[in-house]
Amino acid sequence: MAGVNWLSLLFIIGFIVVHFSAKYLKLSTENPRSPWLSAFGGATIAYVFLYLMPELHKYLEVIKKAVGDSWLSFFGDYTYLLALLGLLAYFGLDSWAKSKGKSENTGSRSTSVFLVHISSFFLYNLIIGYLLIREDFSSQWSMALYFLALAAHFAATDHTLKEIHKKDYDKYGRWFLVAAIFTGWLIGVIFKVHEVIVGIAVSVLAGGILLNVFKDELKEGNLKTYLAFLGGAVVIAFLYMLVNSL
Repeated sequence: MAGVNWLSLLFIIGFIVVHFSAKYLKLSTENPRSPWLSAFGGATIAYVFLYLMPELHKYLEVIKKAVGDSWLSFFGDYTYLLALLGLLAYFGLDSWAKSKGKSENTGSRSTSVFLVHISSFFLYNLIIGYLLIREDFSSQWSMALYFLALAAHFAATDHTLKEIHKKDYDKYGRWFLVAAIFTGWLIGVIFKVHEVIVGIAVSVLAGGILLNVFKDELKEGNLKTYLAFLGGAVVIAFLYMLVNSL
């Protein structure tokens, strides 16, 4: 395992701890929504706008160079279109999962609905795990900020998935997500995926994150949760600027 970034392994373990501990954190996703979940959402959104969105521009140039003058050049702003596609795809999957009836016995959706929904988040976590070791962070502090923002995001999405899938999430779902985050990291240790594929993945991820945060915040927002959201965003924005100044 020569060349492994051991700090990234430490953060992967941290992500795993977040997924397993979410079961024991009693944070309400219903009205009134826990301010902590809103603070986590604000932190994640700030990171997306300050870090991931500028990355889309970088990967746009990579994809344009790969596409050249082929017919795919028609689509132009590839990464932003892919971010939109990611947002729409995760919105569609979430709406579909919630529209399916619950079992009268367990209160959970059917196994097929659960598997499709959790598989989309498997991909989500796979990308995040890969980026943790392969993203070109400017420093260890920059990597730590990536971990902090996305750990907050995991804490919030875990509660939402548990709300939708009940016991299925506790019994199986969190294991899927833990496997995904570790697998993504392991792929990054062994292989370097082509930058075009990484650009596509980051774009879809950015759109998915925006959707998954805002759909929960806008559902039952109030002044208290807004202030918590604002606080989380301000903290991450400040830390981002601080890290960049080092």
